[in-house]
Amino acid sequence: MKKLILMAAFAVAGTMSANTIAVETEKSAETKAQEAAKRTCVPVTLSCGITGQACGETTIDIIDIVIIADDILCGN
Repeated sequence: MKKLILMAAFAVAGTMSANTIAVETEKSAETKAQEAAKRTCVPVTLSCGITGQACGETTIDIIDIVIIADDILCGN
């Protein structure tokens, strides 16, 4: 019986703390739009012919993403 009460207490405490965290981390639509505006996407073609888009905040980020994708998808 004591174990059941202890488990119930942990479940309630976990649920309460999870709700608090979710409320604190919610972003407004305006903040999301500002973050999306910071990212730039460009069309790319990998060395094996796969096409797509690479997105990043800076040109170096985009280049790094393309190099990693080329290594993974094309096996270079």
